[in-house]
Amino acid sequence: MTEIPTPASTRSALERRAFAELKESLAASPARLARLWPALTPLERAACWRLLPPAAVAAAAKALTAAARWEAYQASSVDCLAPYLEDAPLGARDLFRAPTRREAALLRKGLSR
Repeated sequence: MTEIPTPASTRSALERRAFAELKESLAASPARLARLWPALTPLERAACWRLLPPAAVAAAAKALTAAARWEAYQASSVDCLAPYLEDAPLGARDLFRAPTRREAALLRKGLSR
């Protein structure tokens, strides 16, 4: 899935537990997540956010609305992805990462204005 992700391809990758594939796709086009966001469920949004590599977080965060950044911030715990981690291949949990302090601050920036 190195093509630009769509809601359907994103949902399909998550259902198939093709997390590495989705991670690669999101890394190639992190700002695209903002356009996908409204079409995804909260669980799908959290999974996509947790799959972003560190180098893609800033671009994705800048493209999100304040409400979407807040939702991404709330998805900081990888445990919120339990439905996707059930029956997932070994090592799948390692593909999802918790935010760094810097990333959390980036998400909070501008929310209280």
